[in-house]
Amino acid sequence: MKKRILFVEDNALLRQMYLMMMEGETDVWEAVSAADAREALRLMEHSPFEVVVSDMRMPGMDGIELMGAVRQLYPRSSRIILSGLSDQAEIARSLDSTHQFLAKPFDLKALKATLSRLGRLDEYLKDTKLQALVGQMRVLPSFPLVYHEIMKELGGEDPSIERLAQIIAEDPSMTAKLLQIANSAAGGRASKAANPFDAVQFVGLSAVRSLALSAHIFRSFEQVKLSEFSLSNLWDHTVRSGIIASTILQVERADPADAEEAHIAGMLHDLGKLMLADSMPERFHQALALANERNLSSEQAELEVFGANHAGVAAYLLSLWGLPVTIVEAVAFHHTPSSSEKIAFGPLMAVHVANVLEHELSPDKLPYPAPALDESYLAALGVQDRIDGWRAAAVKELASEPDY
Repeated sequence: MKKRILFVEDNALLRQMYLMMMEGETDVWEAVSAADAREALRLMEHSPFEVVVSDMRMPGMDGIELMGAVRQLYPRSSRIILSGLSDQAEIARSLDSTHQFLAKPFDLKALKATLSRLGRLDEYLKDTKLQALVGQMRVLPSFPLVYHEIMKELGGEDPSIERLAQIIAEDPSMTAKLLQIANSAAGGRASKAANPFDAVQFVGLSAVRSLALSAHIFRSFEQVKLSEFSLSNLWDHTVRSGIIASTILQVERADPADAEEAHIAGMLHDLGKLMLADSMPERFHQALALANERNLSSEQAELEVFGANHAGVAAYLLSLWGLPVTIVEAVAFHHTPSSSEKIAFGPLMAVHVANVLEHELSPDKLPYPAPALDESYLAALGVQDRIDGWRAAAVKELASEPDY
């Protein structure tokens, strides 16, 4: 049975373009367009749509207002907003439901990649036990606005290290983390990073985007104190996982954008542990004890105690923030990539392998059994024989970065 997708756009030429883009997908999708939000809602009254894609800026009811109405009236419809980069912060502040974001201009490849992942990921994030768990959280971290300032600069025609350093300097927590990583990466060099400008030069432009998110999150949970749970160990693990994930894709000469998203997802994949430890310390302690007593993985123990696990909690937050679906997917399924909708060589695969390899390289830091590779997923991709090469590349890349 065909799925139905509704494009909402006040520009007639763009509406026509979207419908033309979907002409090659008629065996799977029936595409319909609407000139404004009111027409879209009228169409949805008569027949449901699996996906609604709306422009952000429209006269009358804008994209955010429309998505709010769709969420209330048709909660089973997946929602995608198209907008310019400068609108992302507004989307993240205004939407309190699972949604996806596509930057304009976009192409059919980007849309198809998003649609192929939406079904399974949306089902995963709408799990009632996961939603109930997130609803019990003491606090959800706010969206880091510095991230969008950095993204705007990186997305410009001529990104400037000086301007990036100025943006970073306004966030003391990010500045501290960036200097820490930069000076670790400096190894035996005589010169050390003394300011954000030096640090950006040391770590590279692509790493700054990851740090803007992870430093903000760790700052939100600095007060977490559990005897069995080390905040510094988790920070080390996430930083190293991000490096390994991006290294894997670089070794395979993948798209640089995929390598960068793998880096971000690697640095964010365990943030759900912080959220659980902060909001529910006693139950989180119970999950750690259960993992030790019964030799369970962390996610298995969490499922028994909470009904959901840290991967789902993290993915839920990142989805609320409107991060790209590839990043949310990599975080959601980093322990169980076979659960994703599509088997593909990209950030999910890289983060899954990076998480396992990093724990393998730091065996004494885990208070529970280390995660294992999803052999069936790797076999389906045909990459089992590359693991040793990726491990060697990871060891080499991390050799000059012993501490964070």
